Amino acid sequence: MVSVSNKETQPADIPTSTEDVRPLFEQGLQKMSVDDYPAALLLFEQILDIKSDIPNVWEKTSLVLQKLGRYDEAIATNTKAMELYQTGAKALAVDISQGWTALQWATAGDSSFFHQRYDEAIAAYNTALRLQADLPDVLYNKGVALVNLGHYAQAIAAYDAALKLQPDLHKAFNNKGLALVKLEAYEQAIAAYDAALSLKPDLHQTLNNKGLALVKLKRYEAAIAAYDAALSLKPDKYSTLYNKGLALAKLNCYQDAIAAYDAALSLKPNLQDALYHKGISLAALGRHQDATLVYDDSLAINPGLYDELYCKSEALYELGRYQDALAACDATLALHPNEHKARCLKGQVLHKLGRYQAAIALYDTLLATHPDNPTALCSKGHSLFKLGRFNQAIAVYDTVLNLEPSNRDALYSKGVALANLGRYESAITAYDTLLTHQPNDSKTLHRKSTALQALDRHSEAKAVQNASVSINLAFKNESSAPDF
Repeated sequence: MVSVSNKETQPADIPTSTEDVRPLFEQGLQKMSVDDYPAALLLFEQILDIKSDIPNVWEKTSLVLQKLGRYDEAIATNTKAMELYQTGAKALAVDISQGWTALQWATAGDSSFFHQRYDEAIAAYNTALRLQADLPDVLYNKGVALVNLGHYAQAIAAYDAALKLQPDLHKAFNNKGLALVKLEAYEQAIAAYDAALSLKPDLHQTLNNKGLALVKLKRYEAAIAAYDAALSLKPDKYSTLYNKGLALAKLNCYQDAIAAYDAALSLKPNLQDALYHKGISLAALGRHQDATLVYDDSLAINPGLYDELYCKSEALYELGRYQDALAACDATLALHPNEHKARCLKGQVLHKLGRYQAAIALYDTLLATHPDNPTALCSKGHSLFKLGRFNQAIAVYDTVLNLEPSNRDALYSKGVALANLGRYESAITAYDTLLTHQPNDSKTLHRKSTALQALDRHSEAKAVQNASVSINLAFKNESSAPDF
């Protein structure tokens, strides 16, 4: 489009006012109504050469350029229209809609849709459909506009009406599936996607969408199969590779998940979601050092990512790098000071650093707003235990057990605290309660054996200890008892 600078004078026969260019605008609109977009573009450009501050002329120019496939220019002219509207520039009021055909109303709807005025678009589509009901594309476009407004049930009705007229309209089946997902009707969504794929099997995006719906139903193997089918059609679709990684992780196939994330990252290196979930999978494999490096890569792109900072804190904690973990916790809490998960982790780090009073103070502030948080309660109990305040620790563990009677951490820790007070019978009761839930817990069996030995019940102690040793050999001491 040629940009003409403003001139101080114009020849007398060239229009210069908004009213003077009205006939040209009306002609351009008429050309649009019969799909003569090149002629319409010439007329609109002629207007803009004369008067460049009429927003709806830029708007119509944008739509024409879109119809002609000149998308970059369409975006630029639409931006100019929006800028003029925002400054209060006066639009050219023209009403030539009287006597419009259904297709002309449909075109007007497309124009409103393109400029994200979805209510106007739907009104225009409805008028078109009142004039001519058998327009499947108009019904489809109406459905898309309704989805953009969040009216999913109405959108599905529009797609169904379009499919009744044109049963092979595969894009309507696909978009119906998307709307059904928004309504959490996942089985129906999958059926819609399958209908689309029966018409056109090479719809890689529909296969990806089907995979997402299957994940919602926790059918991870089927989801992976859908993603693989999509990738066979479009191997460089990084979003599908990422989604496949998520499904593999749900199956605890962490190594395969990492491979999928790496494939996605090879195509889009700054895909932060893939970096984040790669870090989680590495941590699940016990590769905490590698996980911290991945989190750092993500934080180098955006330092303000709470989830990455928190997971980095966890990984550093698992590595025993408690000072670094404390710094990471503080960075996390700087973003969300009241996030109880990060505050609880900071307390656990303080505990590992031997700062038990500081840990207890932090737990108390957390419990003031989340009194039923079992993790914070148990952690507070552990710090009290370290200070030798066994009775107070037991009281805290009892609070946890009132909330969760089979809480392993609280039962084991209560038993140890009772034994430290010489209350061996009560300790054995706590251990036995735990062993009813986890009979192969070798550490608990060992603690019970020690308590029995203290009561001079030596034969029982020996039998329990032998059971503990046997389990240790069989399971390589996989107990998760808290380490005091």
